[in-house]
Amino acid sequence: MAKAPKAESEDSGETTITVEPSDLDELTHAEMLELYRASANTIRFAKHQQWGTLLGALGLFVLLGLTGDYASKTGFLFKLCIIISLVLSVGAIYSLIIYQFWQNAEREKMNIIAERFSNLTRLIRGLVTERERNFHRYVLLFFMIISIVLGNWLLIVFLAPRT
Repeated sequence: MAKAPKAESEDSGETTITVEPSDLDELTHAEMLELYRASANTIRFAKHQQWGTLLGALGLFVLLGLTGDYASKTGFLFKLCIIISLVLSVGAIYSLIIYQFWQNAEREKMNIIAERFSNLTRLIRGLVTERERNFHRYVLLFFMIISIVLGNWLLIVFLAPRT
């Protein structure tokens, strides 16, 4: 039996909750479950894309570093490597932010759908506050962005002419 700080059981002294099912009819409930599942899958996909964008950008920095290191320091290819790295950084950071907004839109859908489910579902979803979840998400996004900025900075420092 699920525990919650709502009502006390007389025999054991532990707390229990009475599950109140949703008011949705069976077909609407199934439809809501499918929409919820689709939003969860979309969030997973967007997170995967975020990590792929980060790793791809860092990998391209390595390739640009290798290419720029073998190019003439005054030649076009060297300058092109620097320009590409800057454009890549801006594009990758923009993509990370877009994926974050996409995830937030899907989470909003999930919140609206979850309000229609049973009180037990709402209780379980409420164990971690929205503020705490957002904090974790944005700290991770911040570190992804910082990783790209630092990766680009390291590339430019690596390619800087040595005296």
